[in-house]
Amino acid sequence: MNNEKKERREAQLAKKAATLKEYASVVKVTGKNELTIDGRPYLLIKDCREGFQVEKLEERFSQILTKYDYIVGDWGFDQLRLHGFYEENSQKGLPTQNISHLEDYLYEYCNFGCAYFILKNLAVTTPAKRSRKSRRKDNSSRQENRTKETGKSTAKKNSKSTNAKQKFEIHQRKDKKKQTNNLKNNAVKKNKRTHQRHFTIRQKNKQK
Repeated sequence: MNNEKKERREAQLAKKAATLKEYASVVKVTGKNELTIDGRPYLLIKDCREGFQVEKLEERFSQILTKYDYIVGDWGFDQLRLHGFYEENSQKGLPTQNISHLEDYLYEYCNFGCAYFILKNLAVTTPAKRSRKSRRKDNSSRQENRTKETGKSTAKKNSKSTNAKQKFEIHQRKDKKKQTNNLKNNAVKKNKRTHQRHFTIRQKNKQK
């Protein structure tokens, strides 16, 4: 039983390792402190307690980190964690995301005396800015959609109001027709009673 569990565990680990390898980035050391990650150039500006490990960096690197000016890798419980920082005085992100706050980050989030390294991104990926024309087009399209939705909503309300009015008018006509029929029936009954009284009076006169 224990052997089966061990084999299953080993199979799971092998599968996980294969998945990590499939999606891992490619890190190539091109000089003493120079390297590329998926073809992008980086510079290793600090390696504290030999925290920089190529194999682990390949496993943990994510493309979202390419937008940062610096990448800090720190170790905790045998796990490598990567965190991005912007240039000092940069207007991007929050103030705490500037590299000037690195010491605060290490003090607050990292184990005391942990190994870490700092990479300088030499080819920061900047998201393409949309042109004013494109933004105006999107705003115009959204406005048209809102106008169409408002028109549909108004038409639906008007349709409901018209249907309710028609139903009310039909109901009124039915009530009037019913009242007219009742009046006619009452008149016929009244005429019959009057005729019967006249007939009775005439019969009495004949007997006299």
